[in-house]
Amino acid sequence: MGVSVGTAADAAWKAADVAHGYLDDRRRAIPLWAEQKDLLCRLVDRLERPVQRFLDLGAGDGVLTEAILERVPASEAVLVDFSAPMLAAAAARLKPKSGRWRAVEADLASPGWIDVLASPAGYDLVLSGFCIHHLRDERKRQLYGEVFDLLAPGGAFLNMEHVSAPEAARGMLDERMIEDLIRLEQDSEEPRTAAAVAAEYHARPDAAANKLVDPVVQCGWLREIGFERVDLFFRWLELALFGGVKPRSGGGV
Repeated sequence: MGVSVGTAADAAWKAADVAHGYLDDRRRAIPLWAEQKDLLCRLVDRLERPVQRFLDLGAGDGVLTEAILERVPASEAVLVDFSAPMLAAAAARLKPKSGRWRAVEADLASPGWIDVLASPAGYDLVLSGFCIHHLRDERKRQLYGEVFDLLAPGGAFLNMEHVSAPEAARGMLDERMIEDLIRLEQDSEEPRTAAAVAAEYHARPDAAANKLVDPVVQCGWLREIGFERVDLFFRWLELALFGGVKPRSGGGV
């Protein structure tokens, strides 16, 4: 998360209370969060191109960057986010890994975000976690093209994302999130009622920023751009992990 497309809902991520509300509460309620992160790391293990430099888009507090830095000890990261509170949280999380990462504040809603990168190309891996769904659909596709250009031949793109659900499953993720938030509330010194927890969830200021697209459609965009080995590695309700590989020179992978 952590990008803006110029609306109040998107700009909400710049507020410290919204950022910390997600980091402290809502992320803990995301179903299968640990499993998704583990799957992403296992996919990184299997990449043919060694990961030396990688880019984390909408990096938030750096939780995915931290996982890859630990998984690949020789790697270095660049984190991109437009939320100062998120980047402050990332600096605190990644302090023990000083020297292996740097963070830049930039808005993925505009192609100009690339201008903040000291090294604008040649990344072995670009990853993103629950961020790109905040962009309008045409901008999502455009960003995927920018990612393709930033990757070195044989480099991979992995996107752990909030996506649209089939009609029969719509609303189920919200129901599950609220159930888990209610359970987490019981650990508070003065637990709120279930109704209060649900009301806060539905009224969260960033909810309107979600612009969800079927991951199968997004995989199609990746193929049209030129990615190979495109796949949907995980899907559960409105959660998905998908990506692809930039072909090596000469068309081989």
